[in-house]
Amino acid sequence: MLEGVIKANSDKFDFKENPNGIINLGVAENQLMTAELREIFSKVDTADTKLFGYGESPSGSRLLRSHFANNIFNRYFKPDEPVLAEQMVLSAGCSATVDNFTFCVCDPGDGILITTPFYGGFNTDIMAKSKAKVIEVHLGGVSPFGLEQIQLMQDAVDNARSEGIRVRAFVLSNPHNPLGRMFTRELIIAFLRFASKNQIHILFDEIYALSIFDYALTGLAREEQPDSNPFISILSIPNIEQYCEKELVHVAYGMSKDFCLNGFRCGVFLSPWNKELLDAMRSIAVFTWMSSTTEAMLTKLLSDPVVIEDFTKTNQARLAESYTHTVDTLREHNIPFLPAQGGHFIWIDLRQFIPSHLVSSAQAGERSAEYLVWRAMLKEGVYVNLGEAFSERLVGFFRLTFSVPVPMLKVGLERMIKACRLASLADAELGR
Repeated sequence: MLEGVIKANSDKFDFKENPNGIINLGVAENQLMTAELREIFSKVDTADTKLFGYGESPSGSRLLRSHFANNIFNRYFKPDEPVLAEQMVLSAGCSATVDNFTFCVCDPGDGILITTPFYGGFNTDIMAKSKAKVIEVHLGGVSPFGLEQIQLMQDAVDNARSEGIRVRAFVLSNPHNPLGRMFTRELIIAFLRFASKNQIHILFDEIYALSIFDYALTGLAREEQPDSNPFISILSIPNIEQYCEKELVHVAYGMSKDFCLNGFRCGVFLSPWNKELLDAMRSIAVFTWMSSTTEAMLTKLLSDPVVIEDFTKTNQARLAESYTHTVDTLREHNIPFLPAQGGHFIWIDLRQFIPSHLVSSAQAGERSAEYLVWRAMLKEGVYVNLGEAFSERLVGFFRLTFSVPVPMLKVGLERMIKACRLASLADAELGR
């Protein structure tokens, strides 16, 4: 994954300046709202001398935290109890948030449970600094959106404990990354009961909460949705204490996805019912302190509920447009995919393009075929993220990001399909 990111970022595609560069359909960056963001931020004086010094607090200014509470969480997440500014700690990105959370709840060697496939960045967030272990729960043929997975999760906890690993938390993304779908209320409650039974923390990564677009789909893109589960924030579940001790329940959020600001690095840790953990997070916040300039620009963006509403609706409509073009193209070329409801990406199945001489080894879990297809894409000038990066055991699945302007998306998809066809002929080329 890192190899692809470095190559894509060092040779970025541009229609005028670099038409032969690499189109990035691998990293979950939303490029659909750049004009609107430029307009909003043009009104911020980034050379204001007040921004040259330290900000108000390593945990984020009270004003910015209040904007998150009132204009984001209380407005869009439908919390059963009002969210307050003092219930959150801000940091330099959601990765830093997960890293700090892990550092606070785990000793080295402790485990954090995640079902596969999952966002590959969690591996670094959990393991690199805190030296915790990611305990992968491979679901096999069990749906990540069904209740059957709970038993597999319990088996994983029991196995870890039998090996002397203390399991401290369960982390999940809702909407799901990389699958782009939402969990039902029934399953969320089952997750809560699981956390309570095992006395482990449960961290809900809800960073794509405002990037839901399925309601805006029309035609076949709408009809092929397998269900219409709405986004349900953990904050909206009433009487959580009926299912789990409230102090075990936490939320991670950030500005990278819903507000298209990956480079600004702002993460939010929200823990409404655990002051002790908040204090621990604040005690190390100085290491992940946002810049004063970033804080000022985000304070401007989040200060106006009308601006946020317009931005969110426009973003969701554009995501729906790019998604529709993507699935129309995939269908045209008979490429299977899992319909997505939200996020910036879609999970696609490229196993049909595995060269015949590698099919048997791919079915056995050997990944050279996946690398071959992936490198063929890079050679053709498009980066798509391979399934291995998400701990997917089946070889040949990829996460395709579609949150780029449609003209660029068209070129990227054309390059991807051409690369896949060339990769499928690799054995014939070797025989010449």
